[in-house]
Amino acid sequence: MRFKYLLLLLSIFNVFSLTATEQDSLSDVYLKAKSESIEFLTQHSNNKDYRDVFNHVQLQTSSLSSVQQSAFYIQYCKKYIKHSVLVDSLLNVSEYNLRTQGCERGLGEALFYMGIRAANEQDVDRLHSAFNEAATCFKNTGYAIGEVYALARVANFYSKTDNYKMAEKYYQEVLEMGEHSDDLNIKEMVYLNVANFYNEQIKIDEALRYYNMLEESIKESGNTKRLKPLYNNLGVIYYFQKDWNNAKKYLNKSLAIKVQEKDSLGMFGSYQNLFRISLKNKQLQDANRYYTILNDLNAQINVPTEQQLAFKFNVTDYHILNGNKEKALKTFHSYASKKDSVSNAVFSKKLLGLEESLEIERRDKEISLLQQKDELQQAEVKNLQVVIGFIIVFIIVLLINGYYMKRQWMKLLRADEQLKVKQGEIISVNKRLELSNKSKDRILSVIGHDLRGPVGGLKELVELYLELPELEPNDVVNLLNAARESSSSAYYLLENLLTWANSQRGDISFKPQTTPIYPVVKRSIDLLDQSINNKNIEFDIDIETNLSIRVDINMFRTILRNLVSNAIKHSPDKGLITVQATMRNADVHFVVSDEGLGMTAEETKHIFEKKETYYIGSEVSKKGTGLGLILCKEFVERHNGSIWVDSQKGIGTKVCFTIPKELFRLHEEAELQTEMVD
Repeated sequence: MRFKYLLLLLSIFNVFSLTATEQDSLSDVYLKAKSESIEFLTQHSNNKDYRDVFNHVQLQTSSLSSVQQSAFYIQYCKKYIKHSVLVDSLLNVSEYNLRTQGCERGLGEALFYMGIRAANEQDVDRLHSAFNEAATCFKNTGYAIGEVYALARVANFYSKTDNYKMAEKYYQEVLEMGEHSDDLNIKEMVYLNVANFYNEQIKIDEALRYYNMLEESIKESGNTKRLKPLYNNLGVIYYFQKDWNNAKKYLNKSLAIKVQEKDSLGMFGSYQNLFRISLKNKQLQDANRYYTILNDLNAQINVPTEQQLAFKFNVTDYHILNGNKEKALKTFHSYASKKDSVSNAVFSKKLLGLEESLEIERRDKEISLLQQKDELQQAEVKNLQVVIGFIIVFIIVLLINGYYMKRQWMKLLRADEQLKVKQGEIISVNKRLELSNKSKDRILSVIGHDLRGPVGGLKELVELYLELPELEPNDVVNLLNAARESSSSAYYLLENLLTWANSQRGDISFKPQTTPIYPVVKRSIDLLDQSINNKNIEFDIDIETNLSIRVDINMFRTILRNLVSNAIKHSPDKGLITVQATMRNADVHFVVSDEGLGMTAEETKHIFEKKETYYIGSEVSKKGTGLGLILCKEFVERHNGSIWVDSQKGIGTKVCFTIPKELFRLHEEAELQTEMVD
């Protein structure tokens, strides 16, 4: 009996050993092919046409395995990451091949670049899913720096989009990995990113802690490539703490590196900070020297507008320190004028586009009304001519031709009927114009109401700044932060408005590509489960893993996200949401069902009707706009599909939609090449 147990344990050990050996072997194959692909693309680096390079890649990989071919595709995508259609298709194919073959090392890299593509397109759901799965793949294959890079990308994205809570969560995870790593390069990269994050949040103690840890690590490793940002950031921190000696010490260290690298723009920034310190300490001799250097640099290089504004602000203090009040006042007026023009540039440009659109629409309606009036006048002239002719004829032939008199009378009646028809058309046009004007007035009212807050805030901040010229640095920072918050609010309001307008005009691009259904549905549900599922709702995905379909992935994700999020909102606690996809003839039939309260037949009848109330009515804030379902209907119909609702009161709701399926076989070389070229 003991001998049998021993044999069983040996068998299990052999299975795990073979699996691990096979995985390591696939990683070796992938990494070798990756090295060959880098060398191959370097040889074709002079070819600027990305399509010609892709054709060479196709020829080079025609006899290779799917893992080797995917390695070439991924390196090609890394080089030409901006060519979205071809890159997205190649990354989808590579992900599928590497996932199917079980090559986690290569799958991690495919997902990593899919995350970069999602970040470029501001697709948060796809970015979050891709980078997190990439980190898992790198962790499983022992590629620590890849895991750190993937999670750091997520943290950086959230930091740039002002989601600081999520950013700090991921930075802490990255920090824990760095502190447990023996690789000093990984540690230093982590310390610099985390310190920069806390510096942006004005958490100075935390930032200094990690900057100092980075400085100590660099002394040990001798890796000087991160010294320039380290010294510069430390100098700025000590500046705001009014520790002038340390501030000058680190700024001069950073300046020395920038001079050595001939970084003119970086030198301008360092001299600017040193100039400000000399002004703060009323060191006129140093201020004169830095003023001369900055003037020379400003004339030699193209200094960004933001730094030019800061320079003008400092020059104002410089003239005050020299006792030249006239020059100080003139420079300050120049600074204020330029700052106002820069602040208003984005707002004016976007508002001008909206006004032009409304003006064109108004003019078109005025022209249509004038045409209607002209037709009415022409009809009246014709009727008058008929009447005059009738009178003349009546006088001449009154006694001899009553028949013709009656005939002319009938013509007059028909003309009168036509006149009434024209009058009815004019009334109808006037009503439509009145409704259109109300819609326009409501839109402008909403814009005015929502912009009043941030724009008024900017106005008050500028007035406050002008009334209190002697401000401490912290007060200036607080004012600038408040101004940035107000201007960002106005900017994003206009961005949302223009996006809505593009949707109404049909300017959203349609880029279908073939992709497996199950991974897309699974990722979308996982993200919704993590973000808004606070009811412990369970999900059941009933989709075959080998089922593929040709869709615009962004539109398809939007449909899924809206339908599943609606199901979550209307489901009871611990309910079940089912997502199904089945083939029916030439269509793929999708069903999203929940166990909520359901709807009546009358409610489902009008649920997809497009109404103007979502921007005209007064009850929008209470009941919601229904815009999500309207977008679902538009996107499904964009795919030549149809959508409907099957619901019963007290039982639940099923939202069904169909999309035609085009056959696509990933393993057929000819069809794959055609798809990539398209």
